[in-house]
Amino acid sequence: MKVDFFIVGAPKAGTTSLYHYLNEHPEIEMSSQKETDFFSDLALQKQGLYYGKNRIDTLEKYHNLFPTQQEKKYGEASVSYLFYKEVPEKIKTYNNHGKIIIMLRNPTDRAFSHYLMDYRLGLINKPFESVLENENRSRKSKLFYQQYIELGLYFEQVKRYLDVFESTNVHIIFYQDFKNEIEEVIEKVYQFLGVDSSFMAEVGEKHNTFSSPKNNLIRKIYSLVFLRKLLNFIIPETIIKSIRKMLFKKDKKPELSLKLRAEINQIFAQDISLLETLLSEDLSRWKK
Repeated sequence: MKVDFFIVGAPKAGTTSLYHYLNEHPEIEMSSQKETDFFSDLALQKQGLYYGKNRIDTLEKYHNLFPTQQEKKYGEASVSYLFYKEVPEKIKTYNNHGKIIIMLRNPTDRAFSHYLMDYRLGLINKPFESVLENENRSRKSKLFYQQYIELGLYFEQVKRYLDVFESTNVHIIFYQDFKNEIEEVIEKVYQFLGVDSSFMAEVGEKHNTFSSPKNNLIRKIYSLVFLRKLLNFIIPETIIKSIRKMLFKKDKKPELSLKLRAEINQIFAQDISLLETLLSEDLSRWKK
């Protein structure tokens, strides 16, 4: 078997929802573990960004994530694939005819959403402003700057995939369209993948919505990566989900101040202009 298509990112741009919607299609089978990170494993290990999931570091483990082995389109979603330079060539070597799905979100909104996720997990306890001030002071600060800012510099990342794969094998989705015109966007994905486009997924169900720990003790315990890894290993996923519901609460999402938003927008301005030219797409909405 070969995995047929890859949702490669960006983080916090709707990839989790798309993964679940596609998995509902009778002609599609998504990997049993989202974020396999198979083609980016070495890069993640080198940077120490491994978050304690079941590590997929062999081809056998990778293919075992597709247990039915039926005549279907096989797909996976690993948001780390967009950032790391060597991944497009690795995917191309694995499957010369692989199809690539890229989801892009306003980089300022994406940066803040990524920060809020890490804050919720207890991976960072500093205000977002400090990430912009301290990007060069320590290894940890540089990693946070990479995760929130550099991952949103899309131009080079997208260009690498367009250079390696035929443009007809790269499909780009904008997060705003995904939110506002979801049924139309998913229909186009089905067409891109060559499956029945009349199928309707349950798009009313929300995935990966914002929540926060019910108290600081829960947040502190949840920040212990080794403990999460151990629990994920010994406790079934369905029970893990139930535990999360007990420990986390749906919350109102914080917002960026206008001053900080303007500062971050300026960081991304040139890259957005380059991306507009590359994709022949008006992205003025990202610059406001």
